[in-house]
Amino acid sequence: MAKWKACRNCKALTTENRCPICGSDDLTYNWEGIVAITDPLRSQLAKMLGHEKVGMYALRVW
Repeated sequence: MAKWKACRNCKALTTENRCPICGSDDLTYNWEGIVAITDPLRSQLAKMLGHEKVGMYALRVW
């Protein structure tokens, strides 16, 4: 089973070697919490966190 990595740039979660949201390759296994954004235009949480695209994101990345 693949481990999830978080992008240090936008906090998107992925199992790939590049971020599906911003294209960065600066990924880390050091992250906590998950939020799934399904409708970023209507979601108050997405607006608070600054996410504009559908996806899964880490809440904390270091």
